[in-house]
Amino acid sequence: MLNKVKLVWSKTNRWHRVLLIFLLVESKLLPGGQVGFQCNDPALSYPYTGDTVSWKWLMAITLLLPPVVMLMVERQRDKMVVAKKHALSWYKEYVFGFLLNLTLIQCIKSVVGSPRPHFFDTCRPKEAETCEASEYISSYTCTKAYWLNQSDRSFPSGHTSLAFHMGIFVVYYLNQRAGQINFRSILSIQVLCMTSAIYCAVSRMMDHRHHWWDVLAGAVLTAPILVYTIVFLCKNFECTAPKSDNNGNQREVISENTNGTPIETK
Repeated sequence: MLNKVKLVWSKTNRWHRVLLIFLLVESKLLPGGQVGFQCNDPALSYPYTGDTVSWKWLMAITLLLPPVVMLMVERQRDKMVVAKKHALSWYKEYVFGFLLNLTLIQCIKSVVGSPRPHFFDTCRPKEAETCEASEYISSYTCTKAYWLNQSDRSFPSGHTSLAFHMGIFVVYYLNQRAGQINFRSILSIQVLCMTSAIYCAVSRMMDHRHHWWDVLAGAVLTAPILVYTIVFLCKNFECTAPKSDNNGNQREVISENTNGTPIETK
């Protein structure tokens, strides 16, 4: 049986493997953890008021903004079809890093099982009705069916991690590839991306959807995934594409400097 599993695993690619892990976590097939609570803990007694930044808005912005920015920048640098290929190739790697980030966050949420700030309001654990003072309850059962799998998934903040993933990726991309474009326009986009990421992170605390340490952990966890995405998958946004010289001969641009100057070989 183990040999069959190894054989199937060897025939899959990185996308299949990450998606498989993600689906296993989301389907609750893997055992999860559960952090207990102290009776009447004020940090878990906030009312649930909804999300300032919903999952739909988060996904729309973090998945649609990067390709728009990259396509615009690459078209400004090179009018040929190869510009589109560069942008789409890097966006593909961005999406993989995004999926990897989301999978890691969901895995940690499932393993840790940390109560959210609105835990008592949305979970309504039956053990809280009889506990006294600051008694610690290590095991509990939620009485609100809708929130059974949400009230204890506070650590880390997925919104924050994905927002910073998008913000830092776009900022670094523009720093590497947009040297020939109007500085003020590029700076405005960079500031907008980082401001949006910070706003999303702060809103998670203001909405009492996460504790401050959840938000901090979400921002920190995105760093190694971004390094892997940018340096190893996107090759630091260096291009390899065919060019033609004045005689019509094909030359290969093996890389481009930050200022856009190509390094060529025949």
